[in-house]
Amino acid sequence: MIGIVLTAPLNYGFGLALAWLLPTAEFGVVSVLLTVLLLATSVLAAGFPWALARTVAQARETDTETDAGTDTAFRGALVGNVGLGLALAGGFAAVQLTTGAILPGVGAGLTLLVAGTIVLLALGQVLVGGLQGAQRFTAVGTARIVEVVLKVVLGVGIVALLGSGALGVGWALLLGAAGAAGWAWWTLRDRLPSLRGAVAGWRSFAAAAPMAAGTTGFGLIGTLDVLLLGALGHGHGVTFTAVGIYQVAAILAKAPFLAGSALSEAVFPFIARSRGAAEAHGWFVTAFRWVPLALTPVVLVLVVTPETLVGRLFPAEYAAAVGPTRVVAIGALGLIVGDMLLKALFARGFAGSAAARIPLAAVAEVATMIVLVPGHGAMGAAAGFAVGAWVGVLALASVYLRHHRPGRVRAGVVVRWSAAVAVLAGLLAAAAVAGAGLDLPLIALGLVGYAVLAVRWGVVPAQDVARARDLLARLTRRAPAEEVAA
Repeated sequence: MIGIVLTAPLNYGFGLALAWLLPTAEFGVVSVLLTVLLLATSVLAAGFPWALARTVAQARETDTETDAGTDTAFRGALVGNVGLGLALAGGFAAVQLTTGAILPGVGAGLTLLVAGTIVLLALGQVLVGGLQGAQRFTAVGTARIVEVVLKVVLGVGIVALLGSGALGVGWALLLGAAGAAGWAWWTLRDRLPSLRGAVAGWRSFAAAAPMAAGTTGFGLIGTLDVLLLGALGHGHGVTFTAVGIYQVAAILAKAPFLAGSALSEAVFPFIARSRGAAEAHGWFVTAFRWVPLALTPVVLVLVVTPETLVGRLFPAEYAAAVGPTRVVAIGALGLIVGDMLLKALFARGFAGSAAARIPLAAVAEVATMIVLVPGHGAMGAAAGFAVGAWVGVLALASVYLRHHRPGRVRAGVVVRWSAAVAVLAGLLAAAAVAGAGLDLPLIALGLVGYAVLAVRWGVVPAQDVARARDLLARLTRRAPAEEVAA
């Protein structure tokens, strides 16, 4: 979570800087490039890394973390995922170099940079899977920080100082992926087996296939809107400029998903080693409760007052992103819930059932876009994303509820939470009509007021409030002691 807190502003700043530094049409090309790599990351983080994380987590629970079986699993995951990365990179390069259909107008240099980045992502993702299974979350967060810092510093520097455009962004992405993979290898070096030795066969990674299918399908839900907007809107006035404007909406509205994904990844090994459905569900609730408590208020800000952020962060030519931002934010909340359900099902060994239902969401998204994009452009893509995300929630929830018996939330808690959200919504509505100058103070007042009411009314669990107060007390005690020592 600290890694997300540190990297989210940098990712925001990266998109913001590129929007200012690049022409709108070239920013649209970069948007498609980033989406291609996001989809590749979803595929490469899907099967082998999660299967390895589950194996290492279960071995840790039985105190067999260093046994030969885990070593063969490491070797198998490395060979399998890097091989998959090579296949994806080769396929991308072949299609792009022969047809130019994925990134129109992009030459061989940027194509090869993207292909190399895909291979490095394959290596880095499987190493992160090992770190997650071993519960080395600091190393996981640091790997992401290294990747983002290198990407942002190099990307903005190369584009701003050398004017290299999309090609400079490609170099930054390659070096960022290399830095993350190098850090993950260094922090996991004590657990990495010798390259010589037995390699786990396909049966040892039977769980990887449905995990890969499920995560790939889920990754499509989050990327098809950008990838298909230009293709479905071709001939209907949708240009790369329109794609760039839509990407601004996606940058803003999908940001809360990063926090939700961090929660689901952190709780994954605890669900994987649970001894029964009740214990597993308890760990799931530990992470999921922060969706309504913390992430929903943030999404509400994006739904009610997106013009506050769009108008202040991006050039005037991106003003049309306000409308899509509202719809994409609604879909992003569904993507957060779906991601938590998907990873919980993976951890419990129900990847096959989840993977069989995920395509329903992708089909619903594509069908919605086919109908709406020709006539509504970016708004049609946003609607398709929102429909796909929430269809995914329904599909995955049906599997989860079949294997778990969640308890009921007390009616009093729901009423008090709803009242706190209503106060926030009222102040956000006032901010939406107040205009520049008063909108930011009203938004801040709404968020602070919601937090105070949620704590005072007992919506936030008492144990979490106690932990926060204890942490604050320890930090305040440490600060004077450090001053005296200095």
